[in-house]
Amino acid sequence: MNYKMKIFLSTVLLSISILASAQKNDLSRIISINTKFEIELIPFENNKFQYKIVERKVFNKFIKDKTTDDLFDSIVPDNKIQGVFAYGDFGGRKSVLLILKSGLNDVIDYYLQIKLPKKRKFKKTSTVEIYKGIRSMEYWPYDIESIEFIDFKSIPNEQFEPFDFEIKIDSTCIKNSDKNIEFGEREFSTHLKSVISELNDNKNFELEKMIEYENSINSEDVSLGHYWSLGEGIYPNEKEFKFGNPISFRRFECPYFEGRTNYFYTKNDKQIKVVSFNWETFKESNFGINPAIKKDLKEKFNNKYDFIVKVVSELLGSPLNIEQELDSGRIDTKWKSTSGINAYLFKFKDYNELRLYIYKD
Repeated sequence: MNYKMKIFLSTVLLSISILASAQKNDLSRIISINTKFEIELIPFENNKFQYKIVERKVFNKFIKDKTTDDLFDSIVPDNKIQGVFAYGDFGGRKSVLLILKSGLNDVIDYYLQIKLPKKRKFKKTSTVEIYKGIRSMEYWPYDIESIEFIDFKSIPNEQFEPFDFEIKIDSTCIKNSDKNIEFGEREFSTHLKSVISELNDNKNFELEKMIEYENSINSEDVSLGHYWSLGEGIYPNEKEFKFGNPISFRRFECPYFEGRTNYFYTKNDKQIKVVSFNWETFKESNFGINPAIKKDLKEKFNNKYDFIVKVVSELLGSPLNIEQELDSGRIDTKWKSTSGINAYLFKFKDYNELRLYIYKD
């Protein structure tokens, strides 16, 4: 094959690859971070809409006020949705926000795909329905590079009971009402038994095993994509293992808890050395932090702490008798089994968060 023919075939293959990628994710519909935009919906069939992005502008402001009154027109045109996809403050930390306001009389549902930095493919995320004149908000505590809207459709108003509209953040708990505290505790018990069994085994604890497990329960990969380490007070790493970028998966127990499971593994042979679990307040819940839930939070976290202590003790034996650091701001609980499995549980005193670390000497 001569040189010109090779160049021709390479060009054809590249064109096919670009075309396939463009068909999968329509570039004209992809919205990058720091963008203010307007979408026009065109009635199509079966309550569905075709749409096009009719305006987009660079939006470099940091959103500080959750009311966001000045982001949109006071009255959005009746066939339009206005939106802002940018960074802002939520819960006292920098977050990615998608805020929408609709002018349509219908309740609008849609699918949304997100693209994380350094990830090649878009993935679907949960969304909340949009109501006329009511700002909706999607919130993510990790970086997102771009989004793509898919399949707008109207939902008959009679399917919804009227309620007090506040900012709606994430419809996870409405769409996954079965994933409650009882479900989460069963899943955690099963998962922890598996982790301890793998660590006790003389064979290697392969990262792929846990990725397969997370995929089997449809966990959401929320890995940061860069290296972060554990302090020596948590994991001494006496053998000086070289670690890769930790892999993290999201958990939620409606409507109180959101958590992460993190896997710390050796860079070269992908062997897990530490597994950590953490539980925080589920600020993304569609229920929001309403007065009833906010009132119960402290009790729920105390109950969760007691449950974790019980489950770990059943597997590793009674906690060690340790001296608490009075100025640490937390209560520490530690275990060490006869086979060398270590567990370290933090319960913070001033805010609702629990962290558990498991590793073997």
